[in-house]
Amino acid sequence: MGEMISSLTGGEANYAIIGCGVEGRGMGWYHALQLLNGEIPRARLSDVVEPFFLGAGKDLPPGKAFAKMAEDWKKKGVQFHASVDSGSLFSGATSSTKIALIAGRTCDNPGFFRQAIKAGATHILLEKPGAPTVEELQAMASEAKAANVPVYMGFIKNISGYVEGALAAANGAAGAEAVETKLVSRNDYTEATLQECFERNAEGMLKNMAIHEIALACQFWGMRSTNVTDVRLNADGCEMLTLGGFTDFSKIDFTLVNDQGTKVRISSDRCAGDGCCAVVTDKASGSKLFEAEMVGAERAKDVAKQAAAHPDWFSYLYTQEVEYAKLKSVCAAHALAKTTPPGVATIEIAIEALKLCLLYTSPS
Repeated sequence: MGEMISSLTGGEANYAIIGCGVEGRGMGWYHALQLLNGEIPRARLSDVVEPFFLGAGKDLPPGKAFAKMAEDWKKKGVQFHASVDSGSLFSGATSSTKIALIAGRTCDNPGFFRQAIKAGATHILLEKPGAPTVEELQAMASEAKAANVPVYMGFIKNISGYVEGALAAANGAAGAEAVETKLVSRNDYTEATLQECFERNAEGMLKNMAIHEIALACQFWGMRSTNVTDVRLNADGCEMLTLGGFTDFSKIDFTLVNDQGTKVRISSDRCAGDGCCAVVTDKASGSKLFEAEMVGAERAKDVAKQAAAHPDWFSYLYTQEVEYAKLKSVCAAHALAKTTPPGVATIEIAIEALKLCLLYTSPS
């Protein structure tokens, strides 16, 4: 990745994080931290937008902690705003390349998206799923195209090595129907913390967690709502619960089959330990052609150190830190060069993934 980025046009991209959240919990906060710490080549953190903790939640304990963090970050040249349409977003930008990284709640992100374009964003990096509905996401895609604003999606697994290995193994098989690719995603919630997860991710597991794997199936295995001929439930891997008034899957397991015979099995479990892996199996012999975790043995050592150093953080922040950094680096480099970043999911892929989410909504 470093060699690829160094070969592109020089300059510095400005990132505005929209929907920061608090330390150790917010994905936006972690994106901001990596930028602030200089971990992203040719990019800087210019702005942070946090409507809740700089607004209605400012007097809550997390709001007070956020205010203290903001004061520290302001000393490093970061501007803070309570709203995207504050009138001063990107006013301290050091170049014409202005990337709005939108990491708010799914229900808020379409509004942030439109405000960011009006505020002068030249590119948008939009966290999944992007919008609550297919229609909303399609409208956003049209508006961005009309404004000539490229949209990248925050599907980090699309640029991860373990997926590249699985794709190579699947493509090397005798035919699409000869193998099954299994894409697994695991979180480390517990029975005690699962209700908070349901509440915070009210769009549901399919649109919040499994959509990463669904987007992979769309981008690399050719799945579309128009060509999927079968959705096979693997019942032992499914559980639906109602917690605190929210009904959702705690785990889900199903196989998509398209009209070419391609099979992708998607398995997501909120309470199975943190991690992601891919397995490619020869259907005739049952032998594994490929198997790999996102976090391999050597990288796992660093993850363990991070876990010990930050026991209160959501674990996905440090288990996926390599992919978070790579995504922002690739997007910044190509935004500066005015080229298309390879492998990064587009908003069109996000639309197809969201359509597929609607194919399977209940284990019954």
